[in-house]
Amino acid sequence: MPESALSAAAALLLLAAPVPAGAAAPPSRYTITDLGADSGATGINNAGVVVGYRGAHAVKWASGTAVDLGTLPGGASSVANAINDAGQVAGTADRSPGGYGYPVRWSASGAITDLGGPLANRLGVANAVDGGGRIVGGQRPADSEGSPLATVYETDGTSRYLADPPDTLAAATGINALGHITTGNGYVVWDGGTLVKLPGLRYFDGDPVTAAAINVRDQATGSADIGDGVTHAVLWDARDVAEHGAPIGTDLGTVDGIAHSTGTALNAAGQVVGTADPMCQPCAAPKAWVWQPGGTATALDTLIPAGTGWQLQQATGINDLGQIVGRGLLGGHVHAFLLTPRFHANVSFQPATAAVPAGYAADTGAAYAAGRGWAADDSTWTRLRPAAGAPDQRYRTLIHTQHPTGANVWELAVPNGRYLVHVAAGDPGYTDSVYRIAVEGTLTVTGTPTTAHHFVEGTATVTVTDGRLTVSNAAGATNNKLNYIDVIGL
Repeated sequence: MPESALSAAAALLLLAAPVPAGAAAPPSRYTITDLGADSGATGINNAGVVVGYRGAHAVKWASGTAVDLGTLPGGASSVANAINDAGQVAGTADRSPGGYGYPVRWSASGAITDLGGPLANRLGVANAVDGGGRIVGGQRPADSEGSPLATVYETDGTSRYLADPPDTLAAATGINALGHITTGNGYVVWDGGTLVKLPGLRYFDGDPVTAAAINVRDQATGSADIGDGVTHAVLWDARDVAEHGAPIGTDLGTVDGIAHSTGTALNAAGQVVGTADPMCQPCAAPKAWVWQPGGTATALDTLIPAGTGWQLQQATGINDLGQIVGRGLLGGHVHAFLLTPRFHANVSFQPATAAVPAGYAADTGAAYAAGRGWAADDSTWTRLRPAAGAPDQRYRTLIHTQHPTGANVWELAVPNGRYLVHVAAGDPGYTDSVYRIAVEGTLTVTGTPTTAHHFVEGTATVTVTDGRLTVSNAAGATNNKLNYIDVIGL
């Protein structure tokens, strides 16, 4: 194992109930859940299930219960690194006490599979898992020399290197629903296996770049050198880099003047979490942070209730509900944590008969009632499309928003305050639209789909003063279609 014993804690999804309009602003942005001592959380899915480690074993928390995922037969330690919405887990486990770690997969029921193959000493790691259970990570080559090389582990039990020659790519770190993969040495494996090098923050070839994760919108995060060996967290639009050769990413900075920061995870709304670490002794302790689109990185310690005693040091996962996991100190001891926004609402627009994505509530087009709905009933204009062309279930369903009239609007009851709102518009089967969608009068989605890109998405920060968040058709829209919306309180 790369570290001795890693075990994890996970957590039950906590949904924040709407607060009456006009209520006072909450004292903090997040509530915090202690997932236990001697533990660290590494990932979280949209169902709110968290994975990581506790002591020497991989652990997940589901439905309020901590579950020990165990080890390989004969092994002593394991760690869970990622979990998909189906409950499949990627991680690492040894085959004998004190031995090397090998990539493993846990099924949703908890059965463990050794992905490392028959050769001994080919140590490796499984870092990420897509919605279908395909895992990416890395292993040493057959001669057992050098560092792990980027590898994909298919669901049929086969595996393959991601590059030719294999040593082009360091171990893979992330995979999104489109099958696009990030690697530790700053590449994205693009459509058809094309390699896209993510640029640094300066116009210098050879600047060190790392990539840690990629979201469904092909935004990636990691870190890059800013000079004198100092690194900052970065957000890239990998699609722009691949298609237009965008020169640099967005420097997300750091917190409290700490020299080094790195982005470790991001969600569909474009929120990024990470860690700022001085990387020296004796120095200030590391600090976990979150970055909001259009904003700055903020230490998570400042966003939880005062007086909790927590020092949040590492943020390692975030889901599309805005929940964040990681590890910190509580009473001087290492504990895993889960942060849940005091308000979030995640809604899928779909026919009543369609499967509801994990973590989402279904809106089937009914007129406004009980805090959510349309100005005029739009239920006959929901659609379910075939899976082909849709990254996941959220993109298979939609509602036509300009029916029964172009003035139709959708509203959600929320406490007055500021919100980060992510909107996805599109149709996996058609490109006959011009998407223009406003949230609280702010144009949030604007674009025309193409055969290469059927979906147009956007994120905006808005302020609600009347107790209802309003989504409307913006001027110039043609055949507007809405897939889903994420609303996260700030």
